[in-house]
Amino acid sequence: MKKISISLIVVSQILLGLSIASTALAAAKPIAGVTCNNGFFVRTPDKHIHWIDEATQKHVEVYDQTDDIYAMVQCGTGVITVFAKEVNDAQQYSAIYSPNCMNIGSVTGQSSLIYQGKEPINKIDTTDGKLAIRFVNNTYLRGKNCASVSP
Repeated sequence: MKKISISLIVVSQILLGLSIASTALAAAKPIAGVTCNNGFFVRTPDKHIHWIDEATQKHVEVYDQTDDIYAMVQCGTGVITVFAKEVNDAQQYSAIYSPNCMNIGSVTGQSSLIYQGKEPINKIDTTDGKLAIRFVNNTYLRGKNCASVSP
């Protein structure tokens, strides 16, 4: 009798864990208007971001930190993600370009840092493969492509 009740407890805990994990992914919210590499992004309640392949429904966690996403825009074959975080009582922004939709929050793999500073971004334009980032003070960073910018 003890073996059966212990086994049932273990099985019920496993099932509970699986249902919580699937509930968290089910509660994920799509990041509207951003597609990338035949997939899309969703944000889970714990602020993690997953990229989901539309064809296979396979999901890959591409961001697991807690900095707030300030903006996200498709650029070329990838995505530019702007993060805001508090540093020494001041907001700081960083923009990372990921050409393959992975590692959207860190400079690892193919991802590159294209902006870091205190000036908030109020527009990102990616017309004809060229990049223009406008700040709230009406200054710009411009690039010949999504990975490179200069004042």
